[in-house]
Amino acid sequence: METKYCTNCGRPIAPTEFRSASGCCGECEAKKGVSVQAQTAQYSDKDWLTTLLFSIFLGALGIHRFYVGKIGTGILWLLTGGCLGIGALVDIIMVATENFTDDDNRLIVQDSRKNPRPAYAANGAQPTRSARDEAIDQLEKLAKLRDSGAISPEEYEQKKASLMDKI
Repeated sequence: METKYCTNCGRPIAPTEFRSASGCCGECEAKKGVSVQAQTAQYSDKDWLTTLLFSIFLGALGIHRFYVGKIGTGILWLLTGGCLGIGALVDIIMVATENFTDDDNRLIVQDSRKNPRPAYAANGAQPTRSARDEAIDQLEKLAKLRDSGAISPEEYEQKKASLMDKI
C-alpha cells in the first residue's frame, strides 16, 4: 500500500490514520480548527451594519454606543449631543472603516471578515464529488454500521445493491 504524507507538515500518514480531504494529518487539521476559532474570537458578535446605521442616524444620542455595550460613553454622548457632533462623526468613520470596538475591545466587522470561508462561497470551494465517490463513502459507512451490529447483513446487502445501481 502506498504511503501518504501530510500536505501541511510532511509527516507520513499510516493507512489507518485520519487524513482530511485536503491531505492533512489529524494534528494539522486540529490546529487549523483552533486557529479559525481563535481568529473569530477577536471579532465582536455585534452586527456591523446595525452599528453603522445607529451611528449615522442616532449617533448624536449615542445609541450605537449603548448597542455595543459602551454604556458610560453612551450616556456621555446622550448628554453632550455626541460631544457636540464631533465624536459622533468620528464614530461613524470608525465604524465604517471597521476600527470600532465593543465593550470587550473586540472589533465590529462585516460578516465576510468574521467567517472568511463561508460554505456558500464559490471561490476556494471544494470541487463537487462524483456519484462514484459519494457511493463509496456511503458503502464505507454502511460497512461500519454492519460491523457494529447496527444493521443486519441482509440490510447491508440491500442498501449496497441500491448504491451499486447508482454508480
